[in-house]
Amino acid sequence: MNWIWLILTYAAMEIIINVVFHFVSTRMEPDENRFMSVFKGVLERLFLITGLLSGYPQVIIAFGAIKIGTRFQKNTKISNDYFLIGNFISLLTALVYSQLVMTLIF
Repeated sequence: MNWIWLILTYAAMEIIINVVFHFVSTRMEPDENRFMSVFKGVLERLFLITGLLSGYPQVIIAFGAIKIGTRFQKNTKISNDYFLIGNFISLLTALVYSQLVMTLIF
């Protein structure tokens, strides 16, 4: 039964986060494909959640290094702000969700 709640809360979390990202992206007007941004965000959070739930908090460092490495060429203020906001929201969401899972299951 806990697994159903975990899946439902993850789905609700993704919906809420994507609404927030939509609001931010319409304000900052990034030039990136919106579907690809959503897909990358979901993938980032799954990566972080899996690492945190597996007991590897170092995944946060790896996540930061990967993100920095992918953003060296984009130097505009809008893309940097969008990048920073997106990273913080993804990281915070993954941390909150992993703590929720650990509380409900363990």
